[in-house]
Amino acid sequence: MLFLVDENLPSDVAQLLRGSGHDVLDLARSPHRGSTDRQVWELASRQRRIVVTRDLDFPLARLPQPPGVVLVRVPDTFTRSQIAGVMARFMASPGFHELVGRVTVGAPGRIRARSLP
Repeated sequence: MLFLVDENLPSDVAQLLRGSGHDVLDLARSPHRGSTDRQVWELASRQRRIVVTRDLDFPLARLPQPPGVVLVRVPDTFTRSQIAGVMARFMASPGFHELVGRVTVGAPGRIRARSLP
């Protein structure tokens, strides 16, 4: 799968995805660092990448849409390793392979999904 990891997530998340064989654009380590939410949305849509973010402000109904969105919901006090742990558990779940056309929320001990609007 193709992913775009937002710069509000630690590089550990991009490394986990890459380590599992996925094509990952790590926004924080790319020329697109500092892009607006709209620019990130459009980039992910053009490149057909699933957005992985902590950001609640993405324009979900805006067209064109990326293939999917993964929203990582963790407390602000979580460390890099704790965030990576939540992502690793999510990647091991059956829901990880059903991301296309969905907004999937991964939180400690919980995963839920709904269709993109």
